[in-house]
Amino acid sequence: LVALVVGATLTGTVLLPSSGDDVSDLSVESHQPGAIVAGAAAEDGDVTLDTGADAKTVVVDASHANGFDDGDIAPLVEALTAAGHTVTVRERSQRSPTPLNESLRNADAFVVVAPQRAYTTSEKAGLSAFVDAGGRLLLVGEPAGQMSSVLSLLGGATAAGSSSPAPMADLASAFGFSFGQGYLYNLASYDVNYRDVYATPAGDSSLAAGVSTVTVHEAVPVSGGTPILSTNESTTLSSTRRSDAYTVAARDGDVLALGDRSMLSQEWVYRSDNEALAGNVAAFLVGGEKESGVPASPEPQSPRPRP
Repeated sequence: LVALVVGATLTGTVLLPSSGDDVSDLSVESHQPGAIVAGAAAEDGDVTLDTGADAKTVVVDASHANGFDDGDIAPLVEALTAAGHTVTVRERSQRSPTPLNESLRNADAFVVVAPQRAYTTSEKAGLSAFVDAGGRLLLVGEPAGQMSSVLSLLGGATAAGSSSPAPMADLASAFGFSFGQGYLYNLASYDVNYRDVYATPAGDSSLAAGVSTVTVHEAVPVSGGTPILSTNESTTLSSTRRSDAYTVAARDGDVLALGDRSMLSQEWVYRSDNEALAGNVAAFLVGGEKESGVPASPEPQSPRPRP
C-alpha cells in the first residue's frame, strides 16, 4: 500500500481500489508537472542611458539605516556612471556624517531606499527645498520584514530596534505619497513564485517607455501622484487579503515613488522588461535642472553681546 501511494504521488496518478481486485485510474491535473511549474520570464536586455546629457551628481542615502545592499542599486549606479554621471553614497556610519543638507547642495538627484532611521525636521525641509529647486527625488519602499532582513545582513539596526516603516511613511507624506503595509502576491499570474508579481504600464509616461511587463518581488502598493505601473486585479495585498489592481510606481513632478527595490537590483533587473524600467529611472534622475546651492547654508549665528 505504501509503495502504491508513493508511486501515485510521483507519477501524478491516484490508484483507487474498486469493489473487486481491479483498480481504476484517476488523473489529477494539478499534480502534472506542466500545471505546477511556472514559466520563467526572459532574462535579457541591458540597462542603458543616453550619454548626451550634461553630467549630473546623484546621491544615494545610506545614512538612515537604509534597507539595501550594493547589489540592489548596482545596475542603476553602473548605468549612471557609464553615461558620465557621478554617484555618491552617503556613509552608513553615524559617528560624523556629513549633514544631509550639505550633501544636497551639490546634488542633482537624491535616492532614498527603505529608511529605518527618521529624517529630522531640518532634513525634510532641506529635501523639500531641494525638490522645489528642480532636484529629482526617488523614494523606494519595501515591506517591513524585507527591510529587517537586509539590515541584519548588513549588521545595521533600526532606531527603535524594529522594522517599522514609519520613517519612510513620514518622509513620503511630505511629498504626497504613501506606501502600503504588507506585500503583494498573485496566485493566478506570476513569474516564478506567487510573490513575483507582474505589473504593466498604467498610462503614457516616459518612465514606461519600452516597458511591456515588469516583475516586482514582494512589492508594496504606492498611493499618490500619477500611476506609472500597476498590477492586475487578481493581485492580493497580504495585510488586508483584498484583491485589486495595485499601483507599484507613481510620479508627481520631480518625485518618483517605487514600491519595490528589486525592480532595480542585480538579481531582478533582467526579468521581464525591468532593465528598460531601470534605464528610464536613471534617465529620470539626471533629467532635471536643479538650481545650485539649494538648500542654502544656514545663516551663521551672531555672537551674543557680553553683558
